[in-house]
Amino acid sequence: MNVSASAGLSAITTKVSLSDGEGGRFAHWQAAFTRAITGFPGFLSIEIIPAFPGASDWRIVQSFRTPQQLVSWRNAAERARLIAEIAPLLAAGSRISDEEAAPDFHSLNTVTEVITTDVKPGQDEAFRAWCEAIQACQGGFPGYAGTYVQAPSSDEQRYWTTLVRFATPRGLDAWLTSPERQALLRRSQPIASWHSHRLPSPFAGWFPSGPDQPAPPLWKQGMLVLLVLYPIVMLELRFLNPLLVALAPAPATFIGNAISVALVTWPLMPVTVFCMGWWLDPAPRRPLRTTFFGLAVVVLLYALELLVLWKLL
Repeated sequence: MNVSASAGLSAITTKVSLSDGEGGRFAHWQAAFTRAITGFPGFLSIEIIPAFPGASDWRIVQSFRTPQQLVSWRNAAERARLIAEIAPLLAAGSRISDEEAAPDFHSLNTVTEVITTDVKPGQDEAFRAWCEAIQACQGGFPGYAGTYVQAPSSDEQRYWTTLVRFATPRGLDAWLTSPERQALLRRSQPIASWHSHRLPSPFAGWFPSGPDQPAPPLWKQGMLVLLVLYPIVMLELRFLNPLLVALAPAPATFIGNAISVALVTWPLMPVTVFCMGWWLDPAPRRPLRTTFFGLAVVVLLYALELLVLWKLL
């Protein structure tokens, strides 16, 4: 398929829907796909991620430095061969499709390990082959929820960045400490050096999580933070700001922010999380119904806040 350049387009999303039981073969396919694209001129990043942990629908976001380089990749014979190879893995009636946009999947409710790798000079091809091997292995591990691979930003900056996502902390820890991964890491020693760290939730201190309980989805966390923070900010604008009018903007803003953070951290956020715990971590019996009911409750609370503050202020 010959694809012409779209103005400014340097990323696409390829959508695939797998048949049941094809996760293992898909792990090997995505490893081969990642090796091919990371060696292509202009490669910037690739993200392979399910619609949600355990889903059969996957998205493959491919980014290049320029629109022309993206077009070259889309027209490449190697990509066409790999696309043809995945066809037998697809669900009946589904087709591979490309979207001329790259959605942001970073709010997916997963736990993420961030790995930075310094590839030794002259070892780029060996590194890509090693990445293919480890991707094929981790892609078939229980709880795997996708990866993100970004090339070095310049010739001077030699670090590759990889995000490895799993559905739960226990699943990620099982992979990180597995004998399979340890053997692969030993193979990487002549090729590269690396270090890694766990990526926390942006509101990790306010929301419960544990080895068998991933943090609530970020959209739920964000909605509750907004629910608590909005009235504080509005009340500060009405009652605190007039008291600080004689101060310079920097100290006045600092005082306001300090009060907001203190009130959100304690007691308002813990109380809100306690009251809405049934929604943040719904019982497995009716999770979808609970999610929609909780969403309606939060939206109603938004409306009440708006109405009360509108009348008050």
